[in-house]
Amino acid sequence: GGEVPPIAVADVARSAIGRRIDWVSLLALAACRLALEDAGLDPARLAPARTALGLGSAWGNLRETTVFLDRLFARGAGNPLLFPNLVFNAPLSYASIELGITGPTAMVAAQEASGEAAIAWGADVIEDDAADVCLAGGAEELGPVVHQVLRETGVTTSGVPRPLDPAADGACLGEGAAVLVLEPLARARARGAKVYARLSASSGRAVPAPVHGWPRDPAPVAETLRPLVRDADLVMAAASGNPALDALEAAALTAAFGERRVLVTSVRGTIGDFGAVGALAAAAAVLAVDSGLVPPTLGLVPPARAGLDVVVGRARRAPVRVAVVDGLARGGFCCPLRLEAA
Repeated sequence: GGEVPPIAVADVARSAIGRRIDWVSLLALAACRLALEDAGLDPARLAPARTALGLGSAWGNLRETTVFLDRLFARGAGNPLLFPNLVFNAPLSYASIELGITGPTAMVAAQEASGEAAIAWGADVIEDDAADVCLAGGAEELGPVVHQVLRETGVTTSGVPRPLDPAADGACLGEGAAVLVLEPLARARARGAKVYARLSASSGRAVPAPVHGWPRDPAPVAETLRPLVRDADLVMAAASGNPALDALEAAALTAAFGERRVLVTSVRGTIGDFGAVGALAAAAAVLAVDSGLVPPTLGLVPPARAGLDVVVGRARRAPVRVAVVDGLARGGFCCPLRLEAA
């Protein structure tokens, strides 16, 4: 999976928060700054109350929480200044303070679909005219506790992750952050911004599933996907190499596609699997719509599950007018996003 190299704190956190910001919050803030720069937006020139921020994460601050609890149980109460970094919405708080955002904010936890859910929330904010600009995405960090738990419960792979491969035996964890800039299409065009894609639809639905497991019946998942993939050229799959997830998604996609052949790919073989990975999948989908270049599913040895047309080996050139990001989470949460050429 993907592990982010060190970041120069002073390049990202330019105020006093740089003295105490934690790693996952730094990842989120760095992604926000990169997104604003790419969009040609200066944080200092944004209207604070008309700027929104939505971030998704499944685990929050793993590293400092582990350190804090180790010290607490070993030596008793420690430095109280560490505690604010442990709250789940720390990345949201640090980013909004640093960037001066006072409009709507939300920290979303939806397990593996946290990134997609945050982007869907951001789209609703723009649709409701609650903000002119919304930064939406997710951030996640690697931590030894979660890695150990998932390894011992058989979630992680014994080797290389192989999404949508019938022989896959698990996922590989990763970390990272991605943020998209959402704004009304007319506003973006009026200011001369590069518009990569249009977020035309999303869905948030719970389908029957064990509390900590994947849905056993693909039919409700297919029903959720069907209206979004009706004319899709590409699906960014949630598949990670987890046998239960991959089998479920392959069956659901096959049912949703019907007789159509649709390109499928998964970024999780490249960057790993984590709660905010959907934000990176959305970014990859946006770039595919803009460039017509579809990234491959690394690790997969054809044929793929259910005979899906999965991009493998190397990136494939293809016209992508509509891309769907399939957000699936344990517990039965479905949150697909539909992106169209602008």
